[in-house]
Amino acid sequence: MDEYQIILLPKRDYYSWVAATREYVLQFHSNLTSDLEVAGRYMYPNQVVTIVDAPQGYGRNVRAWFNQNYPEIRLDIIDVMTPGDLENVLSNRVNNNDRFGNSDKDFRLLWPTDYPKLNQAFGANHHFYRRWGLPGHEGLDIRAPMRSGVYACAAGSVYRVHDGSGGHPYGIHVRIRHQDGYRTIYAHLHRSFVTVGQQVEAGEQIGLANSTGNSTGSHLHLTLKKEGATASGLTSYPSDIIDPTPFLEFPKDETQLPGKSIVVEWKHNCCLVGVHGRADGPLLEPDFPIIKDAKIEAVKLLSNAPADNVKRLIDINNDMFILVRLFAGFRDIVVSSSDFVSWVEADVSELYNQGVRYFEVHNEPNLQIEGWQHSWQDGHQFADWFLEVVERLKSRFPEALFGYPGLSPGHEIPGQRMDSWVFLQQSESAALASDWIGCHCYWINESDMIQPTGGLVFEEFRRRFPEKLLFITEFSNPFSEIPFSAKGHQYVDYYRRLRHITGIGAAFSFVLSASSNFSHEVWRDEDGRRSDIVQLVGSRNF
Repeated sequence: MDEYQIILLPKRDYYSWVAATREYVLQFHSNLTSDLEVAGRYMYPNQVVTIVDAPQGYGRNVRAWFNQNYPEIRLDIIDVMTPGDLENVLSNRVNNNDRFGNSDKDFRLLWPTDYPKLNQAFGANHHFYRRWGLPGHEGLDIRAPMRSGVYACAAGSVYRVHDGSGGHPYGIHVRIRHQDGYRTIYAHLHRSFVTVGQQVEAGEQIGLANSTGNSTGSHLHLTLKKEGATASGLTSYPSDIIDPTPFLEFPKDETQLPGKSIVVEWKHNCCLVGVHGRADGPLLEPDFPIIKDAKIEAVKLLSNAPADNVKRLIDINNDMFILVRLFAGFRDIVVSSSDFVSWVEADVSELYNQGVRYFEVHNEPNLQIEGWQHSWQDGHQFADWFLEVVERLKSRFPEALFGYPGLSPGHEIPGQRMDSWVFLQQSESAALASDWIGCHCYWINESDMIQPTGGLVFEEFRRRFPEKLLFITEFSNPFSEIPFSAKGHQYVDYYRRLRHITGIGAAFSFVLSASSNFSHEVWRDEDGRRSDIVQLVGSRNF
């Protein structure tokens, strides 16, 4: 999870500010802009916006603007008066190889959960928090699913453990006193593991997360205080509350999370090169030579595939990994969990008897044609449906591993698609209960392939569910204007990028063949002619 950084510079005398960043940009390869929207809109994973906050630099309170419009972005604020001041600050960072000036801080905060995801920034949503006399959100909301670990950010002494009684807005929470007058608060817990007076070390587990108190979903609320900060004018917040963000060490990868013992089990130890089989039925005879020639390591089948398909794939590659999507028609009808199980149970039994163990429960449930607005109205109802399906199937197929299905990625399309992130948030109980999680990634050009809204959608899933095995159950470039040769090169590059990413089992390119509808994605057409994708994937050197 490498950091993506863009430096926001004042528009007035812009090129003097640019010149002041030269040494720093050469060292850290940062991007530059004077446009607030450009700085915020891309929403890269682990993104940092370094704001050069000079007097009258932007004609507004630039920090408040980011907290309101892009509350998840991490801000690195540099307060200076002139380009010369900025050059001195950045030169010091370069000399110390200290990209964000952390070495200037004697006090630091370790990441306090096992999930490198910020849900709400400090100072965000000021219209909501003004009812409590606050300029904005008084802490950081950090992802922490129910009963996941919460860890001390720094060494210190526990001075309060609150049981949540009396309607306290923080619910069950722990307060720790640190060096130099700093204090941290860990709110909305399920339970505490510490007692008043106990000495704790940085990274030590102090409790479990929940949603107690004034909270609408399980997460950790972290507040930082500095004694005397309000009286001295160091903060505009009451009760000595200050922004934790500059002190918090954002994890670069899973090894920097406190729960380093999290291990995603996957016997192959790499991301397999996979392809989604025929889009609308069992594999056909022309499909098998393509799988062999492309040196495919994993194939996704539909549950209506016969046992012979599995046998033929194993003949091609004795170590072939096979994943099956439970397939049924949902268009304009209500499909109950019992209906679905009754339709797929016989197919699952046949494939299960052939040794298949990985089953994806349905497909893109946030689409209207796949059940949204008919079989379920939102992610909450889908979660109930999913859990009922899995419960029924697990009782008969105890060794089967059932996966949360890939969603149609993207924003809401009225009447057609529910926003994928909203749907995922609502159905989180299903994702957390699943044996693994599916993810769909699509792009239209090479640049889009490495964007968080395109080929890198999976990175957000890994931040939300680092303990889960993830499969990219569909990916492709469906754009009709891109030749298959270019798509083939993109796919090989994509497979290579994924090859050694921890926690991803396989990536399945969509689609090997189809009777209709996917003419710009198929690896072979219905006349048997192969696209360039087959040869390019087959000639890869990994």
